[in-house]
Amino acid sequence: MIERDCKWRLNPLNISLLYALIGVLWVVLPSQFFTMLSHEPSIYRRMEDLYNGLFIIVTAWGLHFIIKNNEEAIRRRQQSLRRLNRALKAFSECNHTLIRTTEELELMNRVCETIVKVGGYRLSWVGLAQSNPEKTVLPVAQSGDDGGYLDTLRVTWSDTETGRGPTGLAIRSGMPSVAQHILTDPRWEPWRERALKYGYASAISLPLTDDTGVFGALVILSGEPGAFDREEMKLLEELADNLSYGINALRRNEQRKKVEKERKLLASVVEQAMEGIILFDSDGTIQYVNPAAERITGYVQQGVSDDPHEGEQNRELYEAIWETLSRGHDGVGHFIYQGRQGIQYEIDPTIWAVTDSSGKVSNYAALIRDVTREVQLERQLRLAQKMEAIATLAGGIAHDFNNNLASIITCTEMAREDVSPDSPVRELLDVVLKAGYRGRNLVKQILTISCQGEQEKQPVQVELIVEECLKLLRASFPASIEIRKMFGENLGVVLADPTQIHQIIVNLCTNAAYAMRDKGGLLEISASNVDIDADAAAEFQDLQAGRYMRLDVGDTGHGMTPEVMERIFDPFFTTKKKSGGTGLGLSVIHGIVKNHRGAITVDSSPGHGARFHVYLPRIDSSREVSASEPPLPAMKGNERILFVDDEEDVAYAGGKMLARFGYEVEVLRDSREALKMFRADPYRFDLVFTDQNMPNMTGTELTKEILTIRPDTPVILCTGLGPASCFVNKKEKKALGIREVVVKPLDQSELARIVRRALDAPGELGSAAGAGSG
Repeated sequence: MIERDCKWRLNPLNISLLYALIGVLWVVLPSQFFTMLSHEPSIYRRMEDLYNGLFIIVTAWGLHFIIKNNEEAIRRRQQSLRRLNRALKAFSECNHTLIRTTEELELMNRVCETIVKVGGYRLSWVGLAQSNPEKTVLPVAQSGDDGGYLDTLRVTWSDTETGRGPTGLAIRSGMPSVAQHILTDPRWEPWRERALKYGYASAISLPLTDDTGVFGALVILSGEPGAFDREEMKLLEELADNLSYGINALRRNEQRKKVEKERKLLASVVEQAMEGIILFDSDGTIQYVNPAAERITGYVQQGVSDDPHEGEQNRELYEAIWETLSRGHDGVGHFIYQGRQGIQYEIDPTIWAVTDSSGKVSNYAALIRDVTREVQLERQLRLAQKMEAIATLAGGIAHDFNNNLASIITCTEMAREDVSPDSPVRELLDVVLKAGYRGRNLVKQILTISCQGEQEKQPVQVELIVEECLKLLRASFPASIEIRKMFGENLGVVLADPTQIHQIIVNLCTNAAYAMRDKGGLLEISASNVDIDADAAAEFQDLQAGRYMRLDVGDTGHGMTPEVMERIFDPFFTTKKKSGGTGLGLSVIHGIVKNHRGAITVDSSPGHGARFHVYLPRIDSSREVSASEPPLPAMKGNERILFVDDEEDVAYAGGKMLARFGYEVEVLRDSREALKMFRADPYRFDLVFTDQNMPNMTGTELTKEILTIRPDTPVILCTGLGPASCFVNKKEKKALGIREVVVKPLDQSELARIVRRALDAPGELGSAAGAGSG
């Protein structure tokens, strides 16, 4: 109930004056009245006595009424003052809470707790207006709800039955809404029963606002009806305003922290970015350079105010950027850029305008992408594709070329034996034979490039081969070239073909000496153990992480231009115009290294020499390298041999050559006819010598059929497609039952030795061996 204040308040003076006034009026007025009515003194006295008694009774009752009403007013004022004092104290405590609290939810809970415990109210809760279709009000903080009143409370701020209560009205209107008597207030109809059950008699809902409008409400419920007078409502409104301010301040602070965190994160990203970033103002002055841009371009953060045109490279980049800006484009182009440390970078700059909120250009930004690694990988990929195409071409012509060489060499050797040493024809045959050998070596080098198969390798100590190569090369190098070798400690071994490792070292050292032929210089060759992780392996093409031996060969010669470096591994590319180089050396090395699952790289620049790095997979389990060769078997024999080759010249020459060694040879050009003949009499032949690449049935297919018929048959497989390991490795050879795998063309000594070795290899040859020897 709201108190009605009296303008005239009772006090002792007021009571005395009132009593005197009543007495005077009581004496004067009745005396005149009684005088007019009666002239008898006795009657007058009796009436005066009655009047005085009545005066005492009336004045006593009047005084009682006045004093009683005054006490009631004092009591009501005291109650109102007590509530106001509690509200003031709660207001003060809430203000302290606003200052001390740093979390939004904690603030709301502590304010509700203060309102209940200090303010003396029954329940206080804060609800936030949700933006869902139902427009619900979600209680997020409360104090005093020990019985679970809020658990099932459904309040909205929509214009519906559940939104027309004080809370919904306060949120919609932005004005406080009070219910002095929940029992009779029609707005409380949806919640009245539960509210009365929990002892709530009156309530007030106060809007919580921010810059955008009302975002929630502070709701206070009291157990007394009419608990909120004007002073108390005004104080609670101020409390709600302060709570709104505190919530908004915390939210702004949280948003500021979030923005600051994002700014720091963005700054860290920019600082740690692998791409360079340069920021210009609208006049073109450099304002910021991140570390990546410093590394790539040479601009230094501490000197961003310096002249950006300083240096030829800087001027070209700056002018290109500004020209692009004037055209309104975002791409600058591709630059080969040399940094301050002399390191060459290939960069792709991209620039864009930075605008403010009004759309006006305030700054320009340039993204400097270091594409050096990408370009290198692209070059490696192009090289790999080129080598693959060349390998396909080499493999395609190798068979026919080797077949021709095989018949030329074999027939020339036989003709040479048939001519007397003094005959001029023999001299001509020697020339033909030498040319055939040179052609055979040339084809071997080409096929080394094309071979992608598993090599038959053995543990090799690279440093021993280096020592051997340097002994051979030292005499051929001029005295002006100094040779310096360095080997790391506890070098591992590589699983490799020793001849091919020898070829790598000799070729690289020869090229290094050629580069220093005019002025001399230093040739450095070193070997060391290196471990390459996944990140380092990504710098190479097709190199796996693992343990490697790195062989370095460097010189102080004239170096190479980028254009030459891009082509050095191309077959038949050479800079030795006068000396007539074949241009196959580095191509062969590239093929050898790739076949060993390694990698080769080169660092060079004009006038600064060149350094090649060869990475070969390393094993550390064994340092023992086999150096002994088995004794050469006897060259002659009288066994029966089935010789199968679809090339007429090769079949003729091979049969003739084996016949000269004493063997009984059956020559066939059709693999199916050969299988038919073998199936008819499996023990007729002591050995089968077959070509690999034949129509209808390949050599391996023929071998499988023959060994199915007679498993102990010695078989020699011959190919003109390249090194034997390109199509069958040692494990596969054993699985197929093949005794030997050889490559065309063969000279007569090689042919005789291989046939004899296959025939004499341990194994049961059955009755055919006995028959052949007989």
